Amino acid sequence: DFASSHELWRASIDILDFVPFTNASYSGGIIITDWFSGNSKVENEKRMLKITVRFLSNQIRADALKINIHEKICKLNTVNDCNVNKISSNLENEIKLAILKKAALLQKGLFKKEAEEYRKEKPAGHRAVVN
Repeated sequence: DFASSHELWRASIDILDFVPFTNASYSGGIIITDWFSGNSKVENEKRMLKITVRFLSNQIRADALKINIHEKICKLNTVNDCNVNKISSNLENEIKLAILKKAALLQKGLFKKEAEEYRKEKPAGHRAVVN
């Protein structure tokens, strides 16, 4: 329940909703996707990707997330002939940026909703004045 109010968590779930998760542990601060098909430029290979999101902070900032991408390349005509490697790609930064943008929008919506509720609870003449 608490996880549903955490903007980075909710944004990550929304951004990665195109692929199933093998692990999504709010208390562990991690989301791991299942392997999904990537584009292979080699004819006799199958390329798959897996994305891991680690939450390093609850604050919406660039160093709050660590995105890792692993690539599995398998030969099509052989059994269990696969290589798995961690890769560095622009995709890591694109995913991080998408999550941060979505989280900021979710947070902005939350603040707007809280302000509207406050205005309903306290009429204009009864609000505290802050100097």
